[in-house]
Amino acid sequence: MDAGTISEWKVGEGDTFIAGDSLAEIETDKASIDFEAQDDGVVAKILVEAGSGEIKVGVPILVTVEEEDDVAAFKDFVPPEAEEAAAPAAPEPEPAAPVPTPAPVVEEVVPPPAPEPVAAAVVEPTPEPVVAAAPAPESTAATMVSPGWGNFARVKSPLASTLSASQKKYVELYGSTGQVPL
Repeated sequence: MDAGTISEWKVGEGDTFIAGDSLAEIETDKASIDFEAQDDGVVAKILVEAGSGEIKVGVPILVTVEEEDDVAAFKDFVPPEAEEAAAPAAPEPEPAAPVPTPAPVVEEVVPPPAPEPVAAAVVEPTPEPVVAAAPAPESTAATMVSPGWGNFARVKSPLASTLSASQKKYVELYGSTGQVPL
């Protein structure tokens, strides 16, 4: 919302209100909304009359005070923007005669002397010691079974036989599974 019109005031100058009371009804280009009070107070002065046209967001429309005794202090109050609009505009100053711009000063820039190259010390690489790898153990079915299984893996059981047969059938159809057959 950028601007709105006050369609009606629901309070008058000197009226008291509490938080949540509707103070005015504001119409925008899209909707009509109620302007609700955020705190308790008294209306001291209404700055914008209902139906006076578009009002931009942020323009003061109402002066409120906390105590009813303070209402009289704002009887003749005029917002600062209204005072500036009522004052005659000051005549615009005439442009001054153009000031000639001085010619730019050009300085000769001397680049600093290039640094002399320094030879880097040559470091000969030291050969890495060769470590002989241990020979790979021979692959047997007994060594592929985890020692945690003990003799249980070597025992023929109906379940082990079924799993082994299923694995062999898979290898025949699709190739190796990457595991040693049971």
